[in-house]
Amino acid sequence: MTVDAGRFPLVLLPGPDTPAADVTDLVHALPAALRPVVLRPAADAATRDLLGPEGDPVSDPVAGPVVDPVAGLVAGLVVDPVAGLVAGLVRRVRDAGVTGRFALHGWGTGAHLGLALAGAVERAAGHAVCTTLFVSDAVAPGRAPAHGPLTHAVRRTVTESRLVVCAGPVPGRGLAPWSRHSTSGTEFVTLPPGPRPTALASLIATRLLPATTRAPRTPAAQQRDESRAAHATS
Repeated sequence: MTVDAGRFPLVLLPGPDTPAADVTDLVHALPAALRPVVLRPAADAATRDLLGPEGDPVSDPVAGPVVDPVAGLVAGLVVDPVAGLVAGLVRRVRDAGVTGRFALHGWGTGAHLGLALAGAVERAAGHAVCTTLFVSDAVAPGRAPAHGPLTHAVRRTVTESRLVVCAGPVPGRGLAPWSRHSTSGTEFVTLPPGPRPTALASLIATRLLPATTRAPRTPAAQQRDESRAAHATS
């Protein structure tokens, strides 16, 4: 039996502007029953161009090509960068030993990437594989002027994954349209004041785990997961 046996996988996708400390602190705060799998695609320059910078929400969606992130088609032309990015993430999730159901958490445009990933594995399996997509610091796809091709690619992606959209004490604009991207319901949560990783970890644990499995991790498990987060590469 491996050290990760029985732990529910939580794939973490930081955005281009997500501080590394936010990821490490969340990993530290998660309970023992969750296994964090940190992927950092935004660390690569080419991927940052696809994601685009984090932008301010606008009142109307910005026009742009609608891309199927699995087939990678725009008017019959193959768009390799977007399709390749999503396919590469699917492989990395599987390479990390995630073979069954899992949950996702994305910061900023990392949440848009999470939506593409959830949709890709769902279409490949024929049913929902990602149970829940948690969204932090991200307006809905197409609601910010500076977002890149990947964000435009998922503007019409709809998943069976349940969405939990997190906001700080002062919620921003552009969050409500997230409800269009799930057939299983979208929950909007305002996190309380205080250390955000702690509040976020508590929310994730509450939504994913029964009360009896929310105990803190042992120091050895904390050290192992933090080491994985620190050494995750693109």
